[in-house]
Amino acid sequence: MLMNWSWTSPVGGCHKRKVNGIMGLLCKQYYPGMVRVGESTVMAETFDHYAAVNDTEDREGRMWRNKLERVIMDMLDFYRIEEGFEDLARQVARTACHKLVKDMFYEARKQAIVDFHAARNVRIKRDDAVKMTLMKEEYLQAIPWWMATHRECWEVLVDRWCAEDWVERHEACRQRRLMMQGASYHQGSLSLSEYAARYASHHGVGEINTFEAFALSHKGKFKADIHYNPEDPPEVYSNPSAYERLSQYSDVAKEVYGQDYDPRSHDLDGEVVMRAGKGKKHGRYWLGDSVIDTASTPTLSQIRARTVSGGPSIRERPTATQALQAQLQEERARREHLEATLAQQVQAQVQAQVEEQVQTQVQAQLQAQRQEMFSYFQAQFAAIGHPLQAPLPIWAPRPPISSPPMPGSAGSNAGAGVGAGDVDLSAARNLFPQGPPPFDP
Repeated sequence: MLMNWSWTSPVGGCHKRKVNGIMGLLCKQYYPGMVRVGESTVMAETFDHYAAVNDTEDREGRMWRNKLERVIMDMLDFYRIEEGFEDLARQVARTACHKLVKDMFYEARKQAIVDFHAARNVRIKRDDAVKMTLMKEEYLQAIPWWMATHRECWEVLVDRWCAEDWVERHEACRQRRLMMQGASYHQGSLSLSEYAARYASHHGVGEINTFEAFALSHKGKFKADIHYNPEDPPEVYSNPSAYERLSQYSDVAKEVYGQDYDPRSHDLDGEVVMRAGKGKKHGRYWLGDSVIDTASTPTLSQIRARTVSGGPSIRERPTATQALQAQLQEERARREHLEATLAQQVQAQVQAQVEEQVQTQVQAQLQAQRQEMFSYFQAQFAAIGHPLQAPLPIWAPRPPISSPPMPGSAGSNAGAGVGAGDVDLSAARNLFPQGPPPFDP
């Protein structure tokens, strides 16, 4: 068993059911319904509300002070806690139940949508149910089993889900979750310690420490062929925040223990985690929350009290708003780069079209000038009785030239080839006749 809200099972045991899974069922089984808080009656929404309702005697004649203790003590019926860890087990169980009760209400709406359609032979996946809604009358027909005896609580929940402001907030939160750059991690339902043990067993390596396990769990599943390398870029991690947390932890660890300190050789250090993430936020450490020993980890006030000027730093943890702003800036820069590239391509295409048009116009002008000059000379030669033949197009290939050897030349022998340097001047002779032109007095 570990120190915060995670559990470790020893080798062996009669079953492999998850502790939190059993406690989640117990929280539903002993849901108190409407409870009295102060002078008002409210729907039980937190695990602390379980303490407001007295327990009842069970089949074995046991009765505890309230429903809160009933959940924890019934959990101990399924497991044997190692001697000396009983009080810590109750503390871990209570911490886990706070989250389990919140998850009950989150899952209740999705399950109601799935059950409502299943009763009509329509299969709806849970991932699709998140984006769906029902009418109030439809929600009331799909009450979950753990609220069957507390219908007034179900009506309160349904009224909340059907409120217009809740729908807007639900959609805004869903869109914000969709903006996450990748999955949070690849552990699934495994704790970080269980992930490390299964990775080591599957790959046949020795025991890996919690620092390396945290890095690997943000790269892929324990069966994947993955390894930790401090030189890896942010793209290899499931989420950029994992790379940022590992980098900041490594930097602070070297400030605390020296530049020769290698985080890969040690488990996650509680004090370093506190310095890297500026303490706990909402009761959770910045990384390795389930494996940090809270008993031996100093508080942020204690760390500040013994930190001298120029000593190891206490760094700010990036908020969700800052992470979103950084993501928007990155997206804006990427879009600007794409727009600039597209503008260059369009400009190049326009320039090529302009050059092609100019070249076509120049060729047309040259052809027109050539035709005009030929027409002029044709008229002049026609006036003296020697018409000119139309010139060949400027783009036509030059025809082959051949002429018989001159009499008395070296190439006049029969069978001799035509000299390469001979030129056919017959066309020129046709332009200029042998005799003078007739004289017209």
